[in-house]
Amino acid sequence: MKKVLFVVYQSPSGSIWVNEALRCAFGMYGEDLEPSILFMEDAVVAVNKNTHPEKLGCLSLSMSFKYLERYGTPIYVVKEDLEKRKIKEEDIEPTWKAQIITNDELSSFIHSFDRIIFF
Repeated sequence: MKKVLFVVYQSPSGSIWVNEALRCAFGMYGEDLEPSILFMEDAVVAVNKNTHPEKLGCLSLSMSFKYLERYGTPIYVVKEDLEKRKIKEEDIEPTWKAQIITNDELSSFIHSFDRIIFF
């Protein structure tokens, strides 16, 4: 099974990329692909439990959480980007089950995937 990483770096406010990364990842399960999603830079605000993408016209959180739970899609966030946007670990929505990686780990992490798609 090939591993695919969707990297989102734009804020969910005013952009569709967080939503599209989720939709693409969920669509991969019909193929022989294993998707993961990495939120970095401004996109890390999507994991904040006080963010409500459905108010922005994006896929509702409840629907996203249902699919994340069903498929076990791994979600990763960059620690330094969380800190830069003043998002504490306890502010991360628990349903995301986000794994935090550092900038030092980022290069080897990204290179562990067969395909990388940036949003």
